[in-house]
Amino acid sequence: MRTRAIRIRTVIALVVGIALTVVCYFFVDRPVAWFVHDHRFYPREMLQWPPLFSEWLKIVALVAMILVIPWCAWKPGGRFQTVLLAISVNLVVTAVIKKLLKWGCGRNWPESWEAGKPSLIGSGAYGFHPFHHGDAYQSFPSGHAAMVCSVLAILWLSYPRWRGWYAVAGGAVCVGLVAMNYHFVSDVIAGAMLGSITGVCMGHVFRIRGTRTDIETLEKR
Repeated sequence: MRTRAIRIRTVIALVVGIALTVVCYFFVDRPVAWFVHDHRFYPREMLQWPPLFSEWLKIVALVAMILVIPWCAWKPGGRFQTVLLAISVNLVVTAVIKKLLKWGCGRNWPESWEAGKPSLIGSGAYGFHPFHHGDAYQSFPSGHAAMVCSVLAILWLSYPRWRGWYAVAGGAVCVGLVAMNYHFVSDVIAGAMLGSITGVCMGHVFRIRGTRTDIETLEKR
């Protein structure tokens, strides 16, 4: 029954996410990117730190995998060990899927961060160029949003009492990505959807659920 419910929710999430992505592509992405470019009133350092969170996650994932594998071999079992293993595996899975999608979609960035590369702000380039190789065609989906949400989704299932903080952390990363013109709105939506779905599926594979105390605390709110 639980497997069927997860499948239904995954399909619904995909449909809603794809619909939002399409709407944003045609009506939201370009106006928001130009607005951010023309009206950036805040210092660059103010919103630069949230996207760096996913870069830190790569290091954390590597350290976690190095630690958790011998830990499992030495003394298997334990809830925290399972959660750590699920996060490590899911970061790798999400990174692979994200890389394939970026290559398959081939979308230009909102702004050119290197001279001579096409982008919406720099040269008016906008759209998807499937299977194009190169850094100029790596905008969709957002890898930062995908990696962060892949971790937060597992934590959401594992320790539900902290869901408010997870929402704040995920929202800060997504807002930072758009507000710094690192990504289009639809890039971030697609990345967040990818990470959330892989996180929920990995949580199901590893049979991760919140403890009774966590669930009871959540129900009392």
